[in-house]
Amino acid sequence: MYRILFIFLAITLVCSIAEANTQQTVDAICKQTIDIKFCNGILAKATSPSMKDLLKVTVTEAERISADTDSFIVTIITKVGSGPGLQKCAEAYARVNASFTNAVSLFNNERYAEINGLMDEVSYGVGICKTDFNVPGYNINPMIEKNRETNVLAAMEKIISRMVPS
Repeated sequence: MYRILFIFLAITLVCSIAEANTQQTVDAICKQTIDIKFCNGILAKATSPSMKDLLKVTVTEAERISADTDSFIVTIITKVGSGPGLQKCAEAYARVNASFTNAVSLFNNERYAEINGLMDEVSYGVGICKTDFNVPGYNINPMIEKNRETNVLAAMEKIISRMVPS
């Protein structure tokens, strides 16, 4: 009986240490971004503390969020037509989306170091998407927040892809 209790306590201790180390790693990554809370929220979806799993969650979520943003832009264009600013965002997010999709492919092929270069494309695309246009139904242009999140995701991919052993 004591042996089982000792084993349980030992496993609990090891798991607690692993969780603490994982949170330290996540904190170190997220402190390098412009939104620690958003970054932590993304990395909390990881199922293991490995750098590979943290990168997998990041590339998967980045692709999903980017596709949602691209869809959002298309919906706005469909509803109100496209002005010059909105059209530039649509073109930029087509590039951003392609880069995040390519990052997933590189991840799946274990070509982690190459993800870094794609994130420069993402940053460039977000830079093209100016937010000086009105979006009906919103007091503040929602693309401001979407651009910020996209920049955080690109930074996360750059940081973590350098940390994953090749």
